Amino acid sequence: MKFPLILSLIFLSHLAHGAAAADVAIVLNSGESSISLVNRTTYEEIERINVGREPHHLMATPDDQYLIVAESASNDLLFLDPKTGAVKLRLTNVSDPYQIGFSPNKKYFVANSLRLSRVDIYGGTPFHVLKHIDAPKMPSHLTFDRNSQFVFVTLQGADEVAAIDLKTQEMKWKMPVGKQPAGIWMTPDDQYLLVGIMGEDNVAVIDWRAQKIVKTIVTAKGAHNFLPMGDGRRVLVSNRVGNTVSILDYKALSVLESFAVPGGPDCMELSKDGKELWV
Repeated sequence: MKFPLILSLIFLSHLAHGAAAADVAIVLNSGESSISLVNRTTYEEIERINVGREPHHLMATPDDQYLIVAESASNDLLFLDPKTGAVKLRLTNVSDPYQIGFSPNKKYFVANSLRLSRVDIYGGTPFHVLKHIDAPKMPSHLTFDRNSQFVFVTLQGADEVAAIDLKTQEMKWKMPVGKQPAGIWMTPDDQYLLVGIMGEDNVAVIDWRAQKIVKTIVTAKGAHNFLPMGDGRRVLVSNRVGNTVSILDYKALSVLESFAVPGGPDCMELSKDGKELWV
């Protein structure tokens, strides 16, 4: 399976390189099994580091001590120093970590194993497996409710969304949502789940307590992933086939505007000042 070259990125600050210091973005090159350090002032690649196979997604640990990179084909998690980008730790025997996330209460770490159709729930530090949960088919993205009661997972191959109880580590329910659901996000008021329906042209709005789709928001073909804009009012949606990014209003549950982003936009990151969107 051929994956796009760049799937995810995160910003670092003041990375020392040679005689100068620079604000840096870490970019995952999934198809080339490498990580790029990119100078955010000159927009030039500073360094490319070879890592394990198929690094897909990354995130900071809750204490900001590390950046975790999920390497699905290598079956491991890579821990990077957030100040230097150096590899500090590699956690092996983590089966096919594709998408990853910490619960809001920081008690649980969840990894979706897309190829294995399984969701793995970890606890504690260091990580230890609490349970492997069968999740057919192709668990893709995930999000949590504010109280850390549930993790919600899109099942891309089954056209469904699943809710898993974190305390009991049991699948509580599944519901159909549309063709090839991908990104999933909770609204700030904890009322609705937003699901990018990648096989269609819309975002499904789900009342997750009633397990019911209450609205569909047409964005563009291949609605895929989400990134909150940090103001509690708006969220970005990447439309991979439509080659656009849309801005949604949480309250009105509608599109405020869309703009062109050629090349099949996937994951996104905003600069802290909100002036730059990297895709």
